[in-house]
Amino acid sequence: ERVYVGNARLFRRIGMYNIPQQYTDWATKWSDEGGTVGYIGIEGVGIIGMYCVKDTIREEAPSVVSTLHQSDVEVIMLTGDGQGAARAVGTQIGLDESCIQSQLLPEDKLHYVSSLKGSSTDRHPSLYGGKKLILMVGDGVNDAPALTVADIGVAMGEGAALAVEMSDVTLMDSNLTKLLFSMDIGAKVITTVKENIAFSIVVNLIAIVLTCFGKMTLLWAIVSDVGTMLLVTLNGMKLLSPRTIAAIERKQGGMLAVRTERKKDGERYENLNEVGSGDLELV
Repeated sequence: ERVYVGNARLFRRIGMYNIPQQYTDWATKWSDEGGTVGYIGIEGVGIIGMYCVKDTIREEAPSVVSTLHQSDVEVIMLTGDGQGAARAVGTQIGLDESCIQSQLLPEDKLHYVSSLKGSSTDRHPSLYGGKKLILMVGDGVNDAPALTVADIGVAMGEGAALAVEMSDVTLMDSNLTKLLFSMDIGAKVITTVKENIAFSIVVNLIAIVLTCFGKMTLLWAIVSDVGTMLLVTLNGMKLLSPRTIAAIERKQGGMLAVRTERKKDGERYENLNEVGSGDLELV
């Protein structure tokens, strides 16, 4: 005889979801309290037991979501849990009900993320101009398809190996403040790239004008070329400076602690942070 373990959807599909009203009320109550209800059944006998599991919200998760909202980042939660459990978790971390998508299969997450791509926005710096970029954060096998179609797929280091393999970026653990740190560093990288491009164009235009008027010599052409390369490189290296790290720390309101360790072969910066995890999509 086969033994089945799963949610109500499974038992409805196999025609075994037939339990007394009293237990149905219990399942509804557990779901409304934020739990995910499962059942145990035996082929030919029916459902013989039910259980409830509940996700524990990491204490830092509300602060991370709040910081993202303050940065004008839209946060949407995609989960395969039931509506009651999803609503309870979303409420605890500060999400509106309209930003909570529940009871999603892997293909549902895939289609949802795909439907959001290509929208226009001017809220965040991007080399793509006004295109809205979709960042998907996940740690499970069910998140892998959506991670592949998102503009940026981020996997939690302690998550499933498949999610890590399919993502673009992998955080070293399930600490979401590292996500905040990475996003801020990414914005600074984009700003720095634009600065370098603008500076190079201005220097080259000046060189062209001087050449047209016969004022540019070979020596000054070499100096302008090499000088531009050095200045652009130094401008990019400022991203590694303690001042940049400290600025990000202040921006995040003290949520991120950064420790600088000096070693013989250079400088290394270790981020000591904590925050909750989950399936989040950042727009």
